[in-house]
This record gives sequence, structure tokens and C-alpha cells, in this order.
Amino acid sequence: MRAGAIFAAVIALVALASSAAPGARAKARFAVIDMHFHAEHADAEGPPGGKVCVPYTSWAPRDPGQPIDRYLDWFTVHPTCPLALTAPATDQAVRDQGLAMLARYNMLALAGGDPAIVRDFADHAQGRILPAVALGDPQAFPSIASLRKLHAEGRLQALSEITTQYYGIAPDDPRLEPYFAFAEELDIPVGIHVGPGPPGTAYFATPGYTVAAGDPLRLEPVLKRHPRLRIYAMHAGWPLGDAMIAMLYAHPQLYVDTGILDYAYPTKDFYAYLKRLVDAGLTERILFGSDQMVWPNAIPIAIRRIEQAPFLTPVQKRLILHDNAARFLRIEG
Repeated sequence: MRAGAIFAAVIALVALASSAAPGARAKARFAVIDMHFHAEHADAEGPPGGKVCVPYTSWAPRDPGQPIDRYLDWFTVHPTCPLALTAPATDQAVRDQGLAMLARYNMLALAGGDPAIVRDFADHAQGRILPAVALGDPQAFPSIASLRKLHAEGRLQALSEITTQYYGIAPDDPRLEPYFAFAEELDIPVGIHVGPGPPGTAYFATPGYTVAAGDPLRLEPVLKRHPRLRIYAMHAGWPLGDAMIAMLYAHPQLYVDTGILDYAYPTKDFYAYLKRLVDAGLTERILFGSDQMVWPNAIPIAIRRIEQAPFLTPVQKRLILHDNAARFLRIEG
């Protein structure tokens, strides 16, 4: 048989196999996968009823000679922005409104938090929650044995969100090493806070917070020690775009999520940062994350800002809102 005929026959067989493969392009069950969903008490971000701008239009200066309460009044009590969301007043309302959003927008959510709260959310979620365990205060890190038990019970499918940046602990800190090793061993995805906290947080909420501990470059030793680890940098390392792009380029297994940028950050800033990642050829490594915390109504705003991004094609929007996460989690196509 001539070479040309062999080639044509091979192409025909491949095409036939692709078209006949059962479920090769089966419709996904979910429209959106949220990789940054919080299962929280109503007071997790301050007294219940706190506000958040969607988005903030600027980051106000603070006079250090004035009480911090004046700054907090601008930030979350009486924010000066065109639209602000108010947090529900009770734990049940936070849970039920959040889960209602998942149902309304046909979403699957990776939910991080205290295992008991996550379990309560999952028990009411009708299969829309993937349970994760969060790590923050190093004095309260869960034992590896307790995590193994949760995993064996099906109550731990990821370590997320690791918020040790708020305690000045960078990703390459030795205290986190056992958890990365555990996640790699059991093939558990990891989401780690790499980027911004509330403006001024070191002066009113988390005195240990440092920008330096969120440098994306501090992920490199972790990735090289654990080459099979599935890890994503939350908030896409904002605003350290150079470092984040360098890390994504050098480590093809690394992903990022959109975090709080997609509803609370100025539109031009968020779009410019997102476009920079897209223009660098990294669209397939960007995950949608609402980071809604105690503001369930932030979810549709975060989705809409992706859907309305003028520089994204329909295919790119689908990748960010669903397909990239499905690939990362190794779930539905």
C-alpha cells in the first residue's frame, strides 16, 4: 500500500474512533465550577451584616493618626461605592443563600473551611459541593492523621484554602511541607492564598500578614519537591503579574484562580490583569473562583464579569468558567 493511502486510512480510523467513542463529548453536568467557595459562619468576616463593594472603585488612603475604626467604616460598614452587598445575618442564611446560588447557576463548588461547617453545607447541597479543608493559623493546623481520616470518609477532596500568608507564612515554609507531601501522596488538589488580603488587614485583623509571603516565586521550591502535586494560586498572585506569569510558564502543572478580583476589584484593574494572563498564552490555566465568603450575591457578579469581558472569546469564557477546572480536578469533560 502506498504511503499516502496508509496515511489516509489512519486518519479515517482515528476519525471513526473519535466519533464512535461513547461519551467523548458528553455534555457536562455543571455550567460553572467554582474553585474558591467558602463555607463560613455569618461572623467570619466581622460582625454579621458587613458590606463589600462590587466593585470598589478605589482604595482609600488611611490617616495613621486616626483610629482604625474610621478606615473600617469606609471599607465595610459604610463603603462609598455605587453598589455594595450586605452579608446575611445568620449562619443558616449564609449557607442557604450560597447553595441557592449554586443551584440557580448550575454550579459545582469546591468548598473550603472548617470540616464541620463544610459538612453542613455539603449535607444540604444536593451534590453541588466538593468538600475541602482549610489551613490558616499554624497553632491550629489539623494533624495529618485527622486529614487521612476525613479523606477516607469522603469528606476531604482538597486542601483549600491555605491562608497562611495572613500569618506571614510563605508557601515554601517548612511548616507546610507535611501537608504538601500528604496532598501529593493522595493526589489531593491544593489551593493556596497567594496575593491580596483586605486593604490594611495587618492593622486590624491579621497582624502577621505580609505581601512578601504571597510572592508567587515562593511556590517554586514546593513545585520542584512535589512534581505530582496539583496546586493553584488563588487570586492569581495579584498584583505580582511578572512573577505569576514566570511561574506558570516554568511550571505547566500550576494553575491560578480569579479569587476576589472578579467582583471586588476595580473593573479596569481586574480586566487588565486577567487580559495579561490571557495574552501570555495562559488561558487554559485560569480557574473561576468566586471567593464569595459571606456574600452569596457576589457569585453572579463574579460570573458576569467573566462573561462580559470584552477580550475573551466564548471558548475562553467556557475554559475559565468550567473546562479548566474540570481538567484540573479530573472530573467531567
